[in-house]
Amino acid sequence: MSNSTAYSDWNPFITRVDGEFRAGETIRIVLGRGPDSTVFRPTVLVVRPQHDICWRGSVWIRGVFDGTHCIHLTAATGGTYLEQAESFSGLLVGRLTKGVIEETQRNFQEMNVAVKQRAETKTP
Repeated sequence: MSNSTAYSDWNPFITRVDGEFRAGETIRIVLGRGPDSTVFRPTVLVVRPQHDICWRGSVWIRGVFDGTHCIHLTAATGGTYLEQAESFSGLLVGRLTKGVIEETQRNFQEMNVAVKQRAETKTP
């Protein structure tokens, strides 16, 4: 994930990422734009260049509401298959967070469409 400053040009969900993608490092991710944007600081769990990136973020303290997100890339005929997976855990997971989980899923689906469009468009 390079050129973080260009994210806001094409990505409707993750609009900026700062930090080093190395296992154990904390990165800074901005979701959304303007006054509605949210900043969180997940810990990078796995980095396998050209294959996998996984991070875990927490709301308040770890164990209350945690989300682990992974992006998997697989070579495919004529291109690359991208899969994103998100799992939630913690004391608040359940009915209280159903809306958050559904919104997160919608946002990552929009991001997937944007990634596809970007990959299929020649960019400098």
